[in-house]
This record gives sequence, C-alpha cells and structure tokens, in this order.
Amino acid sequence: MPDFIIFETPMEYKPVLYFQRKLVDLRNNDKIDDTFIFLEHNDVYTAGVHYRGNDDIIRVERGGYETYHGPGQLVVYFIINLRERKMNALDLIKKIQNSVVNTLKYYNIESYPMLNEKTGVWHEDRKICSIGIAIRGFSTFHGMALNVNTDLSKFNRIMPCNFSPDIMTSMERISGRPFNINSVRERLIQSIEKEFDIKEKNIYKNVDLVGYGNGLLP
Repeated sequence: MPDFIIFETPMEYKPVLYFQRKLVDLRNNDKIDDTFIFLEHNDVYTAGVHYRGNDDIIRVERGGYETYHGPGQLVVYFIINLRERKMNALDLIKKIQNSVVNTLKYYNIESYPMLNEKTGVWHEDRKICSIGIAIRGFSTFHGMALNVNTDLSKFNRIMPCNFSPDIMTSMERISGRPFNINSVRERLIQSIEKEFDIKEKNIYKNVDLVGYGNGLLP
C-alpha cells in the first residue's frame, strides 16, 4: 500500500534530499512501498544535471537546470518503483503532468503538458509547474513543483529551467487571488490517486526524517 507523507510546515531542502535518497534505497530493497511526499520548502535554489554554471547552488541528481523552491510552492516527490509498475521515466512524467493539469482544471485554469526542453506544465506561454526526476536502480526520486502562491520575483536571480525568469507564472498570478495551499494539495492528491490507480494508502504527517523506515515510523 503506497505511503503519502505530508509535511505541514515548510522544510529545509537538504534534509529532505537525504531523506529521498534513503527512501530510494529502501524502495529498491522492497523495504517500503511507493511513496509520495508533499511539502513546501524554505527558500532554496537547486540545479539539475544539465546545469553547467558555477553558481553557489545545490547540485542534485534530477534532470533539468536551475530552479527555485520556496513557500507558496507545492512540491511533490515520487519514490516509485518503475519495474513493479511496468513504467518508464516518460510514463511517470506524463502521469505527473496529467495530475497537475486535472488539478488546475478544477480551479478553472487551463494548462497543457510539454516535454523535452520545456518539460513541465504550461499556461498559455508561461510555465506553472516544473518537473525533474532522477532514477537509482529501478526507483525514482525528485518530482514536481507547482507554483500556487509562489513569490515569482525569487526566480529573478536565476534562469529557471534555462529560460528567462519572466517565463514563470503561478495560480495566484493567473487568477488574481491567493489560494489555500492545503486545499490545492488535497485536490492534487485526489488527481494523483486517480492517475496512479491508488485505491488505498497510508497517510503520515510530519514524519521523523531519521526514524522513518527504521522500524520507528511507520
């Protein structure tokens, strides 16, 4: 039965990165089931494997270039065993995109998926959701970041996804009003459950990053 882990307050990036790496090893060794992590981060800039700059930025294993994470942005990490689900990386990306598009549709925001250098979800000519995954063994980690009430000015110090900063948009920018990010998260969870055909799940909130998977939690 898949685990849905929800953090209700913004989290520092590096401890969650190490947590993901731990979960990938556990998943590859069948110690845990597929796991979905929902959270916001405190302000942080990261860079994927395609980035060649020399900025003081956190380098990670995911695909893509620079991006920003921070409060008001809904992040989901996908610890998925592709072999068990008979999927490949592209299948996973499309399922993530469909989940986001269906969530935005509920809020009357039209959007569409893009692949290759524009991988993510777009509204008109602006990017509202970035996607970047990594694979270790047969399992994935990293995932997606949906701009809900994100402070878009934070993108100005980088070239997000190798584009100009003004390419980024948010649900708040499009609709002209802020959204309750917890409500958006719950709607996204429903979309993910449908897209990944999840009938039952375990929900854990604010777990111990060190204890999880060591017989302490769950």
